[in-house]
Amino acid sequence: MSILQGRVAVVTGASSGIGEACAVAFVERGAKVVLAARRAERLSALVERLAELGGEALAITTDVTSEADVENLFARAVERFGTVDVLINNAGIADSTAAHELDLELWMRVINTNLTSAFLCAKHAWPIFLKGGHGRIINVGSISARVPRANSPAYTATKFGLDGLTHALAIDGRDHEIAVSIFHPGIVATEIMPGSVKLPENFAATPQEAAGIIVHMCDVPDHLNFYEALIVQNKLPFLGRG
Repeated sequence: MSILQGRVAVVTGASSGIGEACAVAFVERGAKVVLAARRAERLSALVERLAELGGEALAITTDVTSEADVENLFARAVERFGTVDVLINNAGIADSTAAHELDLELWMRVINTNLTSAFLCAKHAWPIFLKGGHGRIINVGSISARVPRANSPAYTATKFGLDGLTHALAIDGRDHEIAVSIFHPGIVATEIMPGSVKLPENFAATPQEAAGIIVHMCDVPDHLNFYEALIVQNKLPFLGRG
């Protein structure tokens, strides 16, 4: 039996892509899910889909850059399910703007969506984890935290920052049975990918493939931390010279 059976997972960015696929994968392992995103109609449709699979889900329209919204997210989750066991910090946006063309407003929007949101969710999940005696956070990073794309300073900075936040929280959580990990996807076919990118057929990973790894990282005993995972296409010029 999966350790996730009966546990409660909060998934941000749950209205599409990796987040939506994670919600399905958690339900398939017997977990209850709390879905957070800004698009209420998509969340409602996903709740219905999960119910058809026999799962329990709660949708909460959430702007993860707002601390008030994040506080409400976790309060509602505890009100409905009694606790939270897992947090998937998946919400994020992509940006490919060169530094000399990047205005401060866009810089801050990328920073707040990709990095500050993960801090806020961890902050409000932490007391629940302490009370429950365990917890697990998976931050969704990027291969850009290892080898950045050109002309993407804001996005790259957030993913390097998320790597550092993960490391810091993993240290702070280890005495409390709180495991904090990071998953670095390579190229995944989601809405976040700019439509102008042309890829060979069967090159990108699917959201379901990425979600399978994330949920696998969560499906380990509480005293273990599957600290880091990275998926990369065999044909992507990442390892060695390309």
